[in-house]
Formats: sequence, structure tokens, C-alpha cells
Amino acid sequence: DDSTPPTMAAELARIIAKDDVVIFSYGGCPYCRRVTRALDAAGVPYNEVDYDDCDDGEAVRAEIRATHKQRSVPAVFVKGKFVGGCNDGPEPWMGVLPLLNSGKLTEWIRNGAAEA
Repeated sequence: DDSTPPTMAAELARIIAKDDVVIFSYGGCPYCRRVTRALDAAGVPYNEVDYDDCDDGEAVRAEIRATHKQRSVPAVFVKGKFVGGCNDGPEPWMGVLPLLNSGKLTEWIRNGAAEA
């Protein structure tokens, strides 16, 4: 029977693959707002996914935490690559604001995210 629901990892991968920039956030988060304002100012389109608006938001958050070691919001993906949050990420030069300031974020959207 092919009607088994997708795993949370598969669902997360599907969400991330749909848009060049995907932000997982909570409504009242000030760092989430900083990220969306910076992307808006730079003219970078994104899909913001609020955990509170997801049917299974806590499970999505738990999957991101397990897979990418990201406990806080926002959790941002560019071209399917996890880049961290507002100011930092898995590499010292990552995080949305540093990537915007360095030009890497727009370069990745044009050319695809390079492996670190």
C-alpha cells in the first residue's frame, strides 16, 4: 500500500525544496523579523513557515533540531542548504545577515548553494 504518510524528514525536504529561501519561524520572534526585513530590503523572495501555522509544527521543529542541531528560530535554508539563523550558522561565515552582507546569499540563489 503506497498510502503511508511521508516521514517528517521527507516532508521537511519537500518544504525546503519548493523555494530558494525558506525560513522556519515563530510569529513573535524578533530575529525572525530581522531576517524577513533584511530579505525584503534586499529584494530576495522567501517562503516563511511559522511553526504555529503548521499542522505538526513541533514535529517539524524537532526534525530541524535533530538534523541540523538548530534549537532556535529562525532556521533558514537557501537552495536546500541549511545556513543557520539571523546572525550565525553551522559555519562561522553563515547566518542570513552575514550571507546578505557578503553577497553569498544572492550568489547562491543565482548559482546554487556551494558546499561549504
